[in-house]
Amino acid sequence: MPFRFLNLPAEIRDHIYHEILSCDNARRLPADDDSPASYHFDLAILRTNRQIYHESKKAFQDNIFIKITTPWSESIEHISSEGRVPMIAVGPAAEAYKSFHLWIWIDAPGVPSRDTSYSMLICLDDLLAFTRMWRFSNLTHGGLNPHLRLKLILQDPHVPDRKIPKALQTRLLQPFGLVKDLHSFSLHGERVLPSVEEALKKEQATPDPSPGECLETATALKDAGNKSLQANDYPAALQHYTDAFAAIHIIVSGRKRYVHADGYYGSVITSGTYTDQRSDYVRLILRVKLVANFIQTYLKMQEWEEARFWGKRSIVLFRGSLTGREGDDLGGDFDKDWVWAKNSAGMGFPARNEMGKILYRTALASRELGHEKEELNLIQAAAIYLPNDEVVQAEKRKRVDDYDWFG
Repeated sequence: MPFRFLNLPAEIRDHIYHEILSCDNARRLPADDDSPASYHFDLAILRTNRQIYHESKKAFQDNIFIKITTPWSESIEHISSEGRVPMIAVGPAAEAYKSFHLWIWIDAPGVPSRDTSYSMLICLDDLLAFTRMWRFSNLTHGGLNPHLRLKLILQDPHVPDRKIPKALQTRLLQPFGLVKDLHSFSLHGERVLPSVEEALKKEQATPDPSPGECLETATALKDAGNKSLQANDYPAALQHYTDAFAAIHIIVSGRKRYVHADGYYGSVITSGTYTDQRSDYVRLILRVKLVANFIQTYLKMQEWEEARFWGKRSIVLFRGSLTGREGDDLGGDFDKDWVWAKNSAGMGFPARNEMGKILYRTALASRELGHEKEELNLIQAAAIYLPNDEVVQAEKRKRVDDYDWFG
């Protein structure tokens, strides 16, 4: 006897519709860390029959969609590629869609009027990623926001003039507190709650932390991570270090680090712990310290692959900045292929000790994974960077000087 879907209780059918049509369940993780997530809504169920269409349509309408419109096509690409904001629809499909709760219109005064606008549709859960990307862009390209206008239009797309609940208004509008110093900002909607609008404008008026303040916050988080590491609370340590990176506008996502707001760092710090130091100099040292601490934490967790990955990536990037050499091989003949390590150790590199720790800790991970030649090269390089470290020097004597290089 064939199974009849409509014989199921309405509550179960409704649950199935939401499983199929909600943003949460339609979200697809990217194939690689460089790509944003994507969405795939299986809308075929809407075409089953009239009853299922009306029942499932309501489940789809429970999603909170946001439309972003701008006169610049390249902005849409930037939001997706640089901001890694997943798009539900883009182009004509997004232009035609009307059932959104928030419409974001971005343009600039004095820009010639264009007949064509460009739109994208996103889910509410991705709105913070969008506003955070916008904030990073403004910090990177100082003075961007004073040339931009932002208009927000809030609506209930299904029942005209119905007031959107305060909690949802807050989720829709509060992320724009990150978007500051605009040429103009306007908020539209017949029932925008004054308390929500006031909170938003208060946050927009609050200046971004200065580079010195960001570095102070990151340092405090790093120190908290060190305490967690000493207490053998490794997940907490990793979270503190991740938050420390975020405080200086570097987002850690899995094995990827996304560096933002380089242009924000370059001024001399005028107060606090790092007074009279260049903010980019302090940030560089802090970045290297955090990588060294990530590696140490993974070593304690005996996650050798993660420790080696974090160390090897930083070493390869550092080597590339000095030599232009590509590739991630750390083997080879030390006297021939590691000249850069000998030369750079005497260059006054500001994070020399921390780089030495990265080299040594990566060597320990390589040893556990059986990469003997890589380990030996790393220990030799670490000994150059840490000439007064007794443990590293003893390791060099034991592992390198006494090694039978001729088998």
